[in-house]
Amino acid sequence: MTVQIAQVAGVILAGGKSSRFGSNKALALHQGTALIEGITRRLAGLFPETLLITNTPEEYAFLGWAMATDQYHNCGPLAGIHAALRTVNQPRAFICGCDMPLLNPDLIRFLCQLPGDHEVVLPWLPEGPEPLYAVYSKTALPIIEEHLSKNKCKIGMVYEKLRIRKVTAEEILQILPDFTTFQNINHQHDLARLASMGP
Repeated sequence: MTVQIAQVAGVILAGGKSSRFGSNKALALHQGTALIEGITRRLAGLFPETLLITNTPEEYAFLGWAMATDQYHNCGPLAGIHAALRTVNQPRAFICGCDMPLLNPDLIRFLCQLPGDHEVVLPWLPEGPEPLYAVYSKTALPIIEEHLSKNKCKIGMVYEKLRIRKVTAEEILQILPDFTTFQNINHQHDLARLASMGP
């Protein structure tokens, strides 16, 4: 049995408009099940608490997960992160997107268990930060709220004010052979490529 990661909630953001995909990508089928269903299965065993952030909860009732909605609308992922941190009971949350079917439990555990007084633990890939495969602390809430209340929705601006533990590409490659785990599904052809990779 998997030992759960203490004091961290597992959160999926499913608030995007999927405009590039053409339909709700979270519900797109991969290996016969909805993309988001595979992600919930990967997270469920890892965390003592799980949460789905969505503004259309009726679409995801079949998952049986606790759900919450954005308090700030049309503010993108930052509003979802805010809603997650406001809602969860744990002091920290691992937050990912609904379009990341290749989440890796070993890397998630590594990110969640890094020591230190960080407000964000953030994979920093060669092309930049990965905000939706990261661990956020409730202590980040006041700064996030301050930005959202002024309609400042860019995550990068918030990062400038938070204590961040950047997880380097080198650290990630000590755990995984490559960066495949960060692949997300933005277009129909991404889903086709995922299917061609097998289970």
